[in-house]
Amino acid sequence: MNTAAIAPQFVHESEAQRQYARVRMPAKLFVKLDGTMMKFPVADVSAGGVSIHLGNESLRQGHVYNGRLAFKIDGFDFAVDVNFVPRNMGGQGDRCGCEFQDLGANEVSVLRYLITSFLSGELVSAGDVLNTLSRENFTKSRKGKANQALGFFASARAMIVSLVAMGIGLIAVAFVGYQLWQIYFVTTAESAMVASENIPVRVPKDAKVTTLVEAGEQVEAGQAIATFDAPMLSYVNELVGNGNYTVEQIEELLGQSVRGTLTSPCDCKVLNLLPAEDQYMSKGEKLAVVAPTDASAHVIARFNFADGEELEEGQSVTLRLPGGDTQPGRIESLFVDSETPNQPGNSINALIQAEKPLPMESVGRPIGVTVDVFQLAAVKGLVDRVSGN
Repeated sequence: MNTAAIAPQFVHESEAQRQYARVRMPAKLFVKLDGTMMKFPVADVSAGGVSIHLGNESLRQGHVYNGRLAFKIDGFDFAVDVNFVPRNMGGQGDRCGCEFQDLGANEVSVLRYLITSFLSGELVSAGDVLNTLSRENFTKSRKGKANQALGFFASARAMIVSLVAMGIGLIAVAFVGYQLWQIYFVTTAESAMVASENIPVRVPKDAKVTTLVEAGEQVEAGQAIATFDAPMLSYVNELVGNGNYTVEQIEELLGQSVRGTLTSPCDCKVLNLLPAEDQYMSKGEKLAVVAPTDASAHVIARFNFADGEELEEGQSVTLRLPGGDTQPGRIESLFVDSETPNQPGNSINALIQAEKPLPMESVGRPIGVTVDVFQLAAVKGLVDRVSGN
């Protein structure tokens, strides 16, 4: 008969009826009955219960008894306190099957160790039993949160946290990428300012000056910008040095002054002005800067000399105006800033024209200039250099 294939509904008797393997090992069970300590031989023992021979004694089924299960180890009696409940009386008369109740972790560890060692044929010593009792033989049960379905609020919170973490990660990646781009593909000017054709207006004599216009005001050619009162002596000091005046005449000159007017040299716009009201100023001191109305503002930028290979005339640049506004521009010319003629300098100056006219109010103010070297011309030059190498 072929018994290789067995129907799945049939299982072995030991699998269906027994929870633990029963082992016949020498042991005694001591139980106090009616004030008398009784000793029962153990027929077999497992981690879940024990089977004993009652002899002439009897135990009540379902009643909890306190006993002591004793084993002989290295000539010593090793006892384990147990609580048990008689479950069934065997058909052989005095045989009784009992189930352990409320065993502690140490008791379970010792019973499992003794049964395992007995089945494997190992020699059990008192030191091995003490070592088993001294260590942690159980682990904490795993929490079953993973198998539980999340509620609506828990799912929403988890999704929000995930989106926030993803957003922070994307921002960090974008920031790092932007910084790397700025380092390797963008050239920044060391300094730059807005400039234009301008005419300085200076004080002709040591005098007290009073301005008549304000910065940003349009003035016509010949229009008065300021008035000044200079001592008469400043005009004739050379003649006084030649001895052509007497002491009385010099004293008379000290009390006199000459009033003059500073006028605009053209139809101009006042760019910078030092406001003054009867304020003393030295000869040659700059009072104002004016620019012709038909003049246009441009940018003068200074780059590091090492960045000269990445700059060329006609190249597009980005101008960052005061206030954060940006505007495109183009390099008109490049020249080396050298103190000694026909000698290499330490920086390169660039004349830049903006695509849209810059406001004249920004003349003299700093401005940011960046050059994106990752352009078609730059890429072509890079390919040519790589192919040449």
